[in-house]
This record gives sequence, structure tokens and C-alpha cells, in this order.
Amino acid sequence: MRYDNKQLADMLSAEYILGTLKGAARRRFEQLIRQKPVWAQTLNWWESRLHLLADTIPAVNPPNNVWKNIEMQLFNRKATQATGWWKSWAFASTALAAGLATLLVIQAPQSEIDSKPAAVAMLTTEKSEAGWLLNETKKSPTDVTIDAIALSGLELKANNAFELWLLPADKSKPISLGLLPQQGNNVFKVPVDVIPLMATGLLAVSLEPVGGSPTGQPTGAVLYQGRMTKT
Repeated sequence: MRYDNKQLADMLSAEYILGTLKGAARRRFEQLIRQKPVWAQTLNWWESRLHLLADTIPAVNPPNNVWKNIEMQLFNRKATQATGWWKSWAFASTALAAGLATLLVIQAPQSEIDSKPAAVAMLTTEKSEAGWLLNETKKSPTDVTIDAIALSGLELKANNAFELWLLPADKSKPISLGLLPQQGNNVFKVPVDVIPLMATGLLAVSLEPVGGSPTGQPTGAVLYQGRMTKT
């Protein structure tokens, strides 16, 4: 194993926190974080980031069949069927860890593994489907940027765009923060007069014509929402 392999450290750290790293591999990883300070820093970074993301996602009640499968596993009822369900869940969790590692590795440069954004937000639909991860970086009280990262391939017609808005807590007019990427990421600067409103305002994404709203206000349907959470 190459201990200087940053991508491997990211992947194993994410799987360890999600609980999908099992058995001997998990025990070996625990030895590594005791022996390798850089790996321990990587684990700490992932732990803080994943916990923050969990706090930004609305709770969703699981369907009844989930509880039935848990009961079958706990009380050994229809063990064969239950085993298949748990294996499917474990596979999905591992895939999630891999996806998170691929997505968030750009947020954790090797020389700055312990750095964190000032705040984060997850923009989701009413069905809790995630669209973008927002990282707010505050270099000074008047210098704030947002790095918007598309979490999946978002379908969009050729004549439309996703526009991000801040809805101030005082219910004044929505403020455009910029156009969101359909894939990859986009960094934009927050206007100085808007910075104080970010902590309490609601973030929303509307569907607009290419280039953004022609009126300076949302004209299309609101598809995603979220709030900034301080790190």
C-alpha cells in the first residue's frame, strides 16, 4: 500500500466514517491513523465535513419495508431475503463513499487538509434530492466567495439555466448570487452588502433563461432550497 496516496486516504476515511470499511481492513486503517499523522488529519477532515453535510440534509422517514427488513435481520426471520437487502445497502453505502471522495477531494488539498470553509449548504429538492454543495470561504469580513459544486449530472434544456438566489430573512426582494453549474463547480464572489444576510437567509434555485433572469427577480419555478450552516 502506498501511504502517500492521497486519493486512497480520502476513500478509506470516507468509508470508515460511513461504516462500510469492515473487518481486517477497518482494523488496519485504525492502525494507520495511529501511525501516520497525515492519515489521521485526513480522517478528521472527512469526519467534520460529513457531519456538517448530514446536518444540512432534511430528515426523511424511511418506508415501512425498511423496518421490516431490520426486524428480519435482528430476529433471524427470512434470513435469506434480509441478507440480500443488507448487501444491497452496504453496496450503496460504499458507492456513496466513493462518490463523496471523488466529489470532495477537490475541497481538501494535501497541504490544506485541515482547512474548512466558513459555512456549507446542501441544496435539495422537496424530495431531499441533492443538487449542489456550497462552500462559503471568508478571507475577510468584506471578501467572501461561494464555491458551488454540482453533485450529479443535472438535466437542463439548452435554453435554460439554474440561478441561485438569497431570500433575506426580512422577506425583502430575492438577491441573485449567480448561475449554478450543471456539472463541475463554479466560484463566485458575494457582494459586500449581501454578506451579512447570508447567515439567516434562505438559498433557492430557480429555472431561468440562459444568462439568468431578465428581470433581476426569479421568473421560473423554485427547484432547490437550502441554508448555510457554519462550520
